Amino acid sequence: MAQGWCAPRRRPIKESLELLHGKLPPDVLERLVFNHLGKIDPDVVLGPGTGRDAALLRVGNMVLVASTDPITGSIEDVGWLSVHVNANDVAAFGVAPRWFFLSIMLPSGNKASSIGRIMEQVDEAAKSLNVSVAGGHTEVTPSIDRPIVAGFMLGLARQGQYVVPSGARPGDSIVLTKTIGIEGTAIIAAEGAPMLVERVGRKVISEGRSLRSQISVVREGLAAFQSGHVTGMHDPTEGGVAGGVHELCDSSEVGCEIDSDTLPIHPSTEALCQELGINVLELISSGCMLITCDPEHANDVVSAVQSTGVAARVIGTLVSDPAHRVLTSRKGLRRLPRPKTDALWGALRKIEDARNHARGRSRHRSRPPQ
Repeated sequence: MAQGWCAPRRRPIKESLELLHGKLPPDVLERLVFNHLGKIDPDVVLGPGTGRDAALLRVGNMVLVASTDPITGSIEDVGWLSVHVNANDVAAFGVAPRWFFLSIMLPSGNKASSIGRIMEQVDEAAKSLNVSVAGGHTEVTPSIDRPIVAGFMLGLARQGQYVVPSGARPGDSIVLTKTIGIEGTAIIAAEGAPMLVERVGRKVISEGRSLRSQISVVREGLAAFQSGHVTGMHDPTEGGVAGGVHELCDSSEVGCEIDSDTLPIHPSTEALCQELGINVLELISSGCMLITCDPEHANDVVSAVQSTGVAARVIGTLVSDPAHRVLTSRKGLRRLPRPKTDALWGALRKIEDARNHARGRSRHRSRPPQ
């Protein structure tokens, strides 16, 4: 085994530290969030922590699996994504999502049709997962410039009938389902189509947009858990598969070796990332699942997932040294950086800059001659 890199020494966090778009970094969470959690309740079986997709709450002889996530990077598919992203977090415990709550916030100036379109997406997504929308809240606020949907999903399991992310062990195989960057590709293709279609072609935009249908990981999550061989699962969202691998390792205090030559990338994902100059490993990746299992049963887990019609493959191994987190390839070995922010934000900024540039040229052409 190659020697691992030393973990950086922790430094005190300044309250004036400027935070980047996306998830808060682990050190900020640990020092400023996780130590302010109210009353200690013995029925909170699993509470907040890095790499934990949801909480586990004991209710009688049952356990509620509860997750919450907002959708802030998409406008076109905000309702659809809100259901699936939260359902995925519950499925990462091997539990079926069942009840969904949501808070919909619209910016000033939106018409009633906006709420109708969002709820049509929510309804379609919920029905596809056999989920009930059990409650929520709606409002119009001048504080935002785009629709924001904050979702909250619940699932129900018997005591012990679930898997936790901290169960992964050194030596376990890491299985990845589908391809990386699915959600990010779908969002970029939807939000940036007018700006990108001439640069990458209609086929890339159409195929990227169609990845929307692969956002859910409920089928593979449940199938993998039911195989009886899973030690941990994680849904890699913001920060992409690179961030997801780090969070999975954080939860179980392990390191990893990822074979970058085996990472599956959809052609539309590769084309859009190359065009926008972003790192596909750090692109939001809802739609794929990271699964750990005993290497002797890796083929069984892969087969269980594939039996649902979902692609899966082994992409790496967990190791005992938490500081050893690397990418291997035919070219050698290199460190797996922890993303500071999701690549999606850089992509959306470039799309918006291109849109503003096009508007400026249009205004210039429309000026009357002097």
